[in-house]
Amino acid sequence: MSSSDRSPYLTATTLDQDFLDNCHDNLSNKLEIIANIETPTGTIYASDINKYVGSVFYEAICVFPSINRLLGEWLSGAIEFSSLQLELSNVDGRFNPFLPSGSGFSGWIGKEVELKIGLRDVSSTYFTIFKGEITDIGGLERKTDTITVIVRDTYDSLKDNFPSEVFDEVGFVDLEDDKIGLAKPIIYGDWTTAVNPDAASIPCFPVNGENAGVLAGTTNLETVISYNTLKTFDNTSVYLYRGDTYYLFDSADITNIHANKNAFDIKQISTGGVTLIEGVKYTYVSGDQFFCKVEGEDLSGYDSNAVWIARHILITYGGLSAGDIDANWETYRDKSTPSESAIASINTRVWIQNPSPIIDYAVSLLSQVRLEAFISRELKLKLNSLHYDDFVSSPTHELKNWDVEKGSFQPKLDERNNFNRANAAFNFRPDKGENANLTPFFKNTAAITQAGRTLSKTIVFPNLYSQATVETQLKEVLKLSSAYAEIITVNTTWRSLLLDLGDFVKLDVDIGSTAFSDVPAMIRNVGHNPQGFSLSLVLWSFQMFPFTGWNPGYSGITGGASATITQE
Repeated sequence: MSSSDRSPYLTATTLDQDFLDNCHDNLSNKLEIIANIETPTGTIYASDINKYVGSVFYEAICVFPSINRLLGEWLSGAIEFSSLQLELSNVDGRFNPFLPSGSGFSGWIGKEVELKIGLRDVSSTYFTIFKGEITDIGGLERKTDTITVIVRDTYDSLKDNFPSEVFDEVGFVDLEDDKIGLAKPIIYGDWTTAVNPDAASIPCFPVNGENAGVLAGTTNLETVISYNTLKTFDNTSVYLYRGDTYYLFDSADITNIHANKNAFDIKQISTGGVTLIEGVKYTYVSGDQFFCKVEGEDLSGYDSNAVWIARHILITYGGLSAGDIDANWETYRDKSTPSESAIASINTRVWIQNPSPIIDYAVSLLSQVRLEAFISRELKLKLNSLHYDDFVSSPTHELKNWDVEKGSFQPKLDERNNFNRANAAFNFRPDKGENANLTPFFKNTAAITQAGRTLSKTIVFPNLYSQATVETQLKEVLKLSSAYAEIITVNTTWRSLLLDLGDFVKLDVDIGSTAFSDVPAMIRNVGHNPQGFSLSLVLWSFQMFPFTGWNPGYSGITGGASATITQE
């Protein structure tokens, strides 16, 4: 296993897999970590040893912690952000002005911290493994001779809530009390179909209901549909809901439709109104509710595409730029085969008024088409696919016994995500305030027999409204959840340094009672341990999960891409 060059780490200028394999053979490397830390007075260049990287001198004033990045739970609908506590030496008191009672204490907040790994002093080999900001949550901690800065991931701001714009009396002086403080909804997708069969589903909010002229029927009633711009508004499908009855307005009474189609007026008895409600021309009564049919934001042909809606939300309301998002979002946006994973033809829609973290909502949208979002090694928001046709049956990176730290290889069943029977709630409708539909139960009979019990779950698809589509996605989820996938925690050598979340590796490990022969596994968590540059990985093993190109051939396999899922 040895190379001819016993010290390639002393002369190499490229950090690639060949270099890591070569150094692994020789059990030595010159991988090092550096930190660029913004302060109120400039940038600190810090490391755990004194050294130059390129022309920049890095001073030995910090101790590096382990740095972890996670994919999280595959059904959780949430992304995992990283945080970091970086301890800096303050024995000479250089940071005292920035500590509590110091003249520049608050100046740390919002400053950027970036950690990189690379080879010796060759600056071109260094790549970022963490980037974030010092926040006002925690911020700084101090001891007698050190300070610790608490840094949160660059994308942590995506945890802010949306919608954030509300109805108030500043914008609408005649707003009724029960509307004050309500968020202005945000709408995407087609709300002209799969709605209340007798009417429409999108609420329209009266914003001048306390105006005396409105109550007397001498002034038009003004209504707002959404905060964002809409693609279409159907003036022939505006309904009054009073008591328990829907009444259709004459289109002639729908006027002053705003240019962005998210607001309009209703004519009343004395403003030219013609609509009769129980034989009387319409006049507003406090408590009246209104519903309409619209199409949401115009996304240039991708108006109902889950991937593109999620992206638009992250950019528009989360403050991201297109450059923050990996190019594979476009790949999954346009995916058209196989039919069960054809995102391009899966119709999705959004009506959101109750504030929710931006990233949580976007990730929930993606999970309904079996995609996960994560922060890649390139510090971009990237998608990981749970479509079986995207799984890699024969990964190029192989983990063998000598890659594994002694005693660290620990497999166990993923019991938290194991169920063999499920149904789905779907089609959230704002007029009902809940998911309007429920599928029948589907099950993996072979998995139930094997387990000796039925493990049931209800999965929610609030943004999907086609029952056929929901049932297809539910079956695909059951194939995975009933397959007894194993979770493996393992510490590996630096040879795995270039791997990323969602990557597949081949397990060829035989340690004690565990034997894995060329088994594909997906990386779920990556942790960088600077002490010796080991990596702590959490892998999702497919030893008992067949998919295209991978047939384990073991007896007792009940799940996987070809599993039989039946309706009760």
